[in-house]
Amino acid sequence: MNQLDLKLRELIASVQQLPPNSLERQQILAQMYLLVMKSGKLWKEHTSYYNDALQEMWEYCCEHPEEYNSEIKSPIVWLDDELKKRLRRMRDGKNRQQRRFLTTIQTEQGIISNPVDGIVSPPDIHSVMEMWEKTISWVENDSEQRLRNICFRKRPEINAQTLILRRLPPDTPSWQTIALEFKLNPQEAKDLPKFYNRKCLPLLREFGLSQGYIEESDIVCSGTKQT
Repeated sequence: MNQLDLKLRELIASVQQLPPNSLERQQILAQMYLLVMKSGKLWKEHTSYYNDALQEMWEYCCEHPEEYNSEIKSPIVWLDDELKKRLRRMRDGKNRQQRRFLTTIQTEQGIISNPVDGIVSPPDIHSVMEMWEKTISWVENDSEQRLRNICFRKRPEINAQTLILRRLPPDTPSWQTIALEFKLNPQEAKDLPKFYNRKCLPLLREFGLSQGYIEESDIVCSGTKQT
């Protein structure tokens, strides 16, 4: 089992415990997407409908992560299976369309008509990535300097902006790694995640609410689960 496989299993397990529309869940899904696409491990083929199948696969898997069973297959195999399933469906649909095209009807007026109603194109699905990109932009710009003014233990270099950027995907270091980076003592290292949950996450949730990414009920559900 390689590092990518271990990380993806960890991310999916985390997602399965979060409310469907929570900001944390969307962030983890974005991290999973970026890691997989960056790895180049997914099944590839040169067909005109490959990208459509890929988009449909990501939409389905991001909406139904609970269907993944780590005891049956690895995350990449799960994603590949869902991708190939959609490729087969699109391939079959294209073949049917070609066969129907050959049976076009010549009307009395000499007009050629095709009996095929048309294939519904898959919906645009980059909502997870769009949310991630907008969130990153909001944190980096920090136009009102709210994030930079919320500091841990009077250490201006350890502020909400710095911590949120480190905790957002795709490369999310552990709290231990962050503590080592800022040379925190054991007690400070223990308190840093608490500071993040108490001071930083509420700001993320506030941003998520303002953008319509989450609803008040999602925050209530998330808070209830953590207590």
